[in-house]
Amino acid sequence: MSASELETGASRRSSDEIAQQIVTDINKGALSPGEWLKQIDLERRYGCTRIKVRDALTNLHSKRLVEHIPNRGYRVPMPDAQRLREVGEVRVLLECRAAADVIEYATDDDIAELRQYAEDFQHAAYHGTSFAQIEANFAFHSKFYNLCRSAVLRELLFDLRQRGPAAPVGQWQTMFQLQQATQGHFDLVDAIERRDLPLLQATIASHIGGTPKPAPGQPD
Repeated sequence: MSASELETGASRRSSDEIAQQIVTDINKGALSPGEWLKQIDLERRYGCTRIKVRDALTNLHSKRLVEHIPNRGYRVPMPDAQRLREVGEVRVLLECRAAADVIEYATDDDIAELRQYAEDFQHAAYHGTSFAQIEANFAFHSKFYNLCRSAVLRELLFDLRQRGPAAPVGQWQTMFQLQQATQGHFDLVDAIERRDLPLLQATIASHIGGTPKPAPGQPD
């Protein structure tokens, strides 16, 4: 393929579309955990320019979907079950603390906005790309975090997401997992609307841990 032909083909695909294709290839195993994402290889694989590959990788790294190793490049993250578990445990502690502020300060408009984000995620889960699911999930949780009155706690919550594992890539591999995540968002909104702090905290633990929510009256 000549340089002019490559540029013509690249002009029809944005860096966001290339990023979505990389995520899709990671999720379906075409790009393996630990595999180095060499820019020249991706340029040939997706028929695009080096600039668009670089922009796509930068975008994915900002969302924790690929790793960047200084002086070496980008690679598909390796799964780390222990780190995922530890990050989840700390997130539960912090988000359950933030839940008190959410219950106290969330307005009807805030709750309506959260429900809309939950619906956006549901639509992305059944009709959108992996990239759209990631974007909708982040929007939902960002809104939740921003209802917390403590600036330090908000910073910790956002920082923890940035320093955590490369989830949610690989986290929603089955329709059942997507259904769980979708219902979890609506359960969170329902608990906030009811102003039920214990229920919200139990739902947070269930949503982050991927475990069934305790039935009313049962210990969590």
